Amino acid sequence: MKKLALILVLLLVFDLANADIEQDLKLLRESNTSDSSQAFRLIQDLQSRWDEFESDEQKARFYIQESYFHILKSESQKAKRPLRLLLQLADVSEDSRLAAYSLLSQIYMSLNEYQKAFNYLFDGLSITPKIKDQSLQFNSYYAAANVFVELEAFDEALEYVHKANEIAVAMSDNRNQCYAKALVANIFLSQDNSLNHEERLKEVINYCKGLNLLVIDAHLYKSLAKNYFNHGLLEKSELSYIRALKISANNGYLPDVLQIKLGLARVYLETGELEKAKVHIDEVLEETAIRESGVNRRDATELLAKYYEKNSNPVEANKALSQLVQIQDEMLADQANKNLAYQKVKYSHLDQNAQIQILDQKNKLLALTSQVEEQSKRNFQLLLVIVLIVLTGISLWFWRVKKQKERYQRLSQIDALTNTLNRRYALKLAHEIHQNSLINNSHYCVIIFDLDYFKTINDRFGHAMGDWVLKKVSDCVKGRMRSVDVFGRLGGEEFIVILPQCTSDDAKKFIERCAEAFKEIEHAKLPTNFQVTASFGVAAKQNGESLEELIIEADNAMYQAKRNGRNQTQVY
Repeated sequence: MKKLALILVLLLVFDLANADIEQDLKLLRESNTSDSSQAFRLIQDLQSRWDEFESDEQKARFYIQESYFHILKSESQKAKRPLRLLLQLADVSEDSRLAAYSLLSQIYMSLNEYQKAFNYLFDGLSITPKIKDQSLQFNSYYAAANVFVELEAFDEALEYVHKANEIAVAMSDNRNQCYAKALVANIFLSQDNSLNHEERLKEVINYCKGLNLLVIDAHLYKSLAKNYFNHGLLEKSELSYIRALKISANNGYLPDVLQIKLGLARVYLETGELEKAKVHIDEVLEETAIRESGVNRRDATELLAKYYEKNSNPVEANKALSQLVQIQDEMLADQANKNLAYQKVKYSHLDQNAQIQILDQKNKLLALTSQVEEQSKRNFQLLLVIVLIVLTGISLWFWRVKKQKERYQRLSQIDALTNTLNRRYALKLAHEIHQNSLINNSHYCVIIFDLDYFKTINDRFGHAMGDWVLKKVSDCVKGRMRSVDVFGRLGGEEFIVILPQCTSDDAKKFIERCAEAFKEIEHAKLPTNFQVTASFGVAAKQNGESLEELIIEADNAMYQAKRNGRNQTQVY
């Protein structure tokens, strides 16, 4: 949804040229969303008639449609070439360049080349105010909204998609309003899957009905099925997934098709139809394009592990779980790279814009000064007021930029689910504590703990309940920490705590307080006798151990606690 809906709205109508070419370009645009075989034939035919194109602008329109065709096939590398050729054309309008920038931004996002993606995005946003075509202005804001969805910055995403929707309403463009409404529904579903979004999704489905936007229709039914699954309505979930798969059978956006199959697999695993689930899991894993989507690869591997677990095949289940851990680590690193690239490009563009604005302000100030010097002395105070307003405005602008920069830096350091430190930043702070201990000849402890039977919580009560438990556990630990302690999430249900100036006895006392707090976690959907427990491993720095050695020792101690029956502490 984050990429496909944006791409769909970039199909624009330009000035008419050669009638036959114009007619075929229009037909190509329609075929791209309804008949991929016909679209392929039209592309080949138009390429063979290249000499009949009357202008660079007409060629640009063809390149946009050709790129879009490859995007729907998840052929991102092929989709880049037409747009690069478009940008090399001599006589191309700003409208066409904006369309190319928006598409290239989405393509490079899918290829994990984030710096290029963000550069193209901001290049597009920089020329958006100059564009008179409201459709292109819609596309530019819509692209920005999708980027913020990728970054899980949902407030910013909603801000941009509402701007896009205002333009669509002003244009009375039902198709663009459909795209915007569908993205808003997707954002709310992504923000909180514990709420029931059925009414909102059905409202958008009814609005988009009859607009012949099959990819959007399929995506909306997929989201509706996901919503039903989150609330245990398995039969409704299965029917909605099947309907989504039927709609997207021939012309669906491939990543969405894969997600639909994974959704059906989840349903069948819950209903005990294991072999049906295995068929869909295998279909996804056999798709070569899955390598472009870490989420689909992760979900397919996780479902494969559950399949083997339900089939009492622990060997294959453990293999799949090992692959899952590797994929999750890759995704964490990829998310960190994405945030870093975004901040780098964002603030590079902000600095450029700031310099331009400062120069503009200086020029205005000089002009005002020249005028005031020619006026009488009684107008001199007016000049001072104007100068103060300008300087105050510049100061406020820089202050806002600084605060935004600090906010995004903080976002790149925390785990979005639990609001604790993420793996990368927690280990960075742990290294600093280790270096200080070497300088001061002091001690510290490493604690690694893992929630017991956490998969049972997910299986019995749903992933939303599992996420809630992770948040409550994190709150319990943070409420019992000192300001100098470090607490972070390593991944899944595994956490790390670093206690400076502490012995193993101090660490055990800290663990006892946390464990007691875990047992007090309650929820209306959990049984009254249900208790959250964890297995803890402790390693203390005593001599010249490295941080890596202490982490391994604490991890081994934690696994020993698991083997000894869980819900206990082991000191290495």
